[in-house]
Amino acid sequence: MKTERILSIDIFRGLTIFMMVFVNELAAVSAIPAWMKHIPTEVNGMTFVDVVFPAFLFIVGMSIPFAVQNRLSKNSSHTSFWKHALIRTAGLLILGVYMVNAEEMNVAANPIPKRLWSALLYLSAILIWNRYPKIEEISRKRLYLFLKILGAAVLLALFFLYQKGTEGALTGMTPSWWGILGLIGWAYLLSLLAYMGTARKRWGIPVAMTVLVLLVIGLKTEFLGNRSLGLWLIGQAGHMVHSIIVMAGIICSFILSGQVGLAQSASKIRIMLLTAIAAIILAYLLEPFGGISKNKATLSWALYSIGICFALFAAIYWIVDIKGQESWANFVRPAGTNPLLTYLLPALFYALVGYGFIPDFLNTGVGGIIRSLLFSLFILFLADQLTKRNIRLQL
Repeated sequence: MKTERILSIDIFRGLTIFMMVFVNELAAVSAIPAWMKHIPTEVNGMTFVDVVFPAFLFIVGMSIPFAVQNRLSKNSSHTSFWKHALIRTAGLLILGVYMVNAEEMNVAANPIPKRLWSALLYLSAILIWNRYPKIEEISRKRLYLFLKILGAAVLLALFFLYQKGTEGALTGMTPSWWGILGLIGWAYLLSLLAYMGTARKRWGIPVAMTVLVLLVIGLKTEFLGNRSLGLWLIGQAGHMVHSIIVMAGIICSFILSGQVGLAQSASKIRIMLLTAIAAIILAYLLEPFGGISKNKATLSWALYSIGICFALFAAIYWIVDIKGQESWANFVRPAGTNPLLTYLLPALFYALVGYGFIPDFLNTGVGGIIRSLLFSLFILFLADQLTKRNIRLQL
């Protein structure tokens, strides 16, 4: 696979992170249309908000073949490769669990204020996962190592200081769920195992996706659902569905690889659009197996999202890489090249500043929508400024 940078991938990633920040802000805004919020768990359906998370899973998948090829081209050993992959997964799981627990904290029982605890969490994450410049100066190397160790020490201290639950039943930190980053971590690892386990062959990922789809269908029926193994697998069905979305992104990268030229690019777009249509038809046919629900991670939700992602990416690819129109997306470039930092910045901002400064009219209706949009643009500006100052997070 060719490893030349495809600008539309960065732009699609940037737009997705921008929408993540935007819809997270909208979640706290009242009196806005239902289509601007997640569909409740008990309701069968989805809105554009329910496509944002799968869009990021999709872009994770698109990045896998290019990242693997880039790493293997540097003569990385299998041990080194899998060490890197496992460390990346562990980092996503750790951050995900910490972020979930930050929301579940018993503020009265915690020995330090919630805002301070949260601010230290995100600052320590920056210290640990910042991509420090590669230099030969010994003193600077020691400084960077010290900063990483300091971040890890703070993260460990926050673990022991943490309290949640009710009086008389307080507990420390537990993974009640993995958080968005943790879910991404599991889906990334499972998809990478499928990709590498089939020797990176083009047939491998479609076969793995088919197996997972059939397995999830089986878990929704008496065929597997009432058996002991099935009872355990039911708890893993969400990870399987998320992995299906990541694998769809890998297939999109397969489509992108190969010869470059106007005729070839047009053919790639046709294949992406046909794949989008096929995914949407399959989503409709599989609605009886769980319906459409992001919170329940159903197959139809995943497949509708895959279809939408293929169609959206085809449009961006046509505009950016074929027509050469890229300046319109300059505002999302920081998010595309530094996604983890951009994703963490809103939580860090509110941990440092708080929510009390926002008047009610900016948390309601049109005022809330405008504030959410402006805040999201501010976060992109902040990410850009920090990126220029060599703060780039990489797991």
